[in-house]
Amino acid sequence: MIFINTLLIAFEESNVNSYIDTYFYKSMEQLASYPPLLLFPLLCIYIFFFILFFQSGLDKVFNWQSELKWIKSHFNKTIFKSFVPTLLCSLMLLEIITGLMCIFSVVHLFFPIYDYFPFLALFFSSCTLLCLFLGQRIAKDYQGAISIAVYFGINLGGLFILFLCDLVINF
Repeated sequence: MIFINTLLIAFEESNVNSYIDTYFYKSMEQLASYPPLLLFPLLCIYIFFFILFFQSGLDKVFNWQSELKWIKSHFNKTIFKSFVPTLLCSLMLLEIITGLMCIFSVVHLFFPIYDYFPFLALFFSSCTLLCLFLGQRIAKDYQGAISIAVYFGINLGGLFILFLCDLVINF
């Protein structure tokens, strides 16, 4: 608090605002002059989520019986116990679609396909992670829920970078 008061005394409020505006515009100019600063982390996030979701979805396709057996035991004392096959199938489809959306977003970064692919990939990723998080919380698997929260933080970071990319493009 003392530091802020010292700054306000040292600069008039208009000078502080103009300094912040100048710094913001300078940062935007730097990002606009070198777009890979934003595109590389976004590319990494899409590849990360492609590997995560597509592999998990395909694992459910090729190991259906063992996945179903494990999930049934995981949810046997919850409100989901009678819906496990339907929920597992829905989750499998959601994971595969999310993985495909992420790889299409990677392609979109190099060869524009559809302007909303990058956002839709992160939107589907958010939905998938929220479904997984809900399941872990209901099953009282708090360690699993913590790991999903980390993935969700990465997803929110991707949305923020995507917002910055849009901001730089429209700057």
